[in-house]
Amino acid sequence: MLKGSLHSFLLLLLPVSCLAQPQGTLIDRVIGVVGREAILYSELSVRLEQAKQGGALTNAARCGALEDLLYEKLLLEHAALDSVVVDQAQVDAELDRRIRYFSAQLGGDAKLEEFYGKTITEIRAEFRSQVEDQLLVQNMQQRITADVRVTPRDVQRFYNSIPADSVPLINAEVEYAQIVREPKPDEAEERRVRRKIEEYRESVHKGEKEICIVAMLYSEDPGSAKDCGELGLVPLGTMVPEFDAVAMSLKEGEVSQVFKTEYGYHFMQMVERRGEYYNARHVLMRPQLGNVELQKERTVLDSLVGRIRSEKEEFGALAARFSEDAESKDLGGVVIEQNNNSSRWDMGALDQQTFFVLDKLKPGEVSEPQLIVLPDGSKAYRVLQLISHTPPHKANLKDDYRMIQQAAEGKLRAAAVEEWVSSRLDGTYVRLNKDYKGCTFTHDWAREQAGN
Repeated sequence: MLKGSLHSFLLLLLPVSCLAQPQGTLIDRVIGVVGREAILYSELSVRLEQAKQGGALTNAARCGALEDLLYEKLLLEHAALDSVVVDQAQVDAELDRRIRYFSAQLGGDAKLEEFYGKTITEIRAEFRSQVEDQLLVQNMQQRITADVRVTPRDVQRFYNSIPADSVPLINAEVEYAQIVREPKPDEAEERRVRRKIEEYRESVHKGEKEICIVAMLYSEDPGSAKDCGELGLVPLGTMVPEFDAVAMSLKEGEVSQVFKTEYGYHFMQMVERRGEYYNARHVLMRPQLGNVELQKERTVLDSLVGRIRSEKEEFGALAARFSEDAESKDLGGVVIEQNNNSSRWDMGALDQQTFFVLDKLKPGEVSEPQLIVLPDGSKAYRVLQLISHTPPHKANLKDDYRMIQQAAEGKLRAAAVEEWVSSRLDGTYVRLNKDYKGCTFTHDWAREQAGN
């Protein structure tokens, strides 16, 4: 069964006739009008199905979903009046992104076409107007709130307006930095692995061995080795650029030369290509690291830790020069929490290894070198510096200014939207089906002329 965002997206792709309707009604009907924009029962049904996700919906939730649609239609109506348009290249890019993603989720274009009963071209054509409307709504929302600016006085006023018993509690948070060193195999090991994988590639190319058998016996890619090295249909951009480049240069059945990526040495055989998707079998072999290489990187970090503790050099300067973690080195080693784009981490969101190291440090202290396993399975050494530690507390302007600033800005944006809706409703025709006039809305959407 489809779940989560995939389920919701595919509901949006389904034709209106596939959506459940009340017995005794037409397949679809107009339940509201905002200016020249009609709201169909099918649109509301999709929203309610997305919101339900297995649970019962309250009347307030149903009315809320309808008000969201009314708001979006009001935005679209005034986008047309104000001649706001969307770049068609942006629409194409968003369509491509969505179809690539959900095609991959279902197992390829053929599966998506089978599910929907139409070709990819037909799906794109049918879905295009909806994507364009969604981008128009986004553009209009940005126009409405474009002039919203939050000053420090606004932030303080917002914070002071929060009742004392409603100030949010903040979990313990930390800021930290790292220096990562990844061991490199020596030249002799590089040559050995390159020579060995060249031999396997040559035997496959000559037909002496099947790539399936070679992959199952020797490939060091655990995700594909058990499947004869086969990746399944993947879109461009899923693999590293070097891998994509080789894949797109091959014809079906062709075997590549040996090539190198950050993961090691590969060769592949193309299974099939469909536009920007391809399926290939590949063999990966990695040069092995010995204790000598690992110990070399630990020694480097021991030396750096000594310089920091003796206050000869600062952690950030050494991270910029010596760290091999691309995401943090340019920030002086500071590690960013991607979900919030912030340097502050909720202690509960840290992985166990990081948590236990930082939990023993005081602000400014540096850990001993720690052996870690990277996402690709390789090993590295790192040292951590605890920059700051904030214990659990009620939110305050000193420790949580950025969070409070974002909340204050959100409130001002909401106020700007409220003012815009109220001003536009005065001059916009709105009609609602009588079945929905009992809804309690934030705005007076039901104030149409008598007789409607």
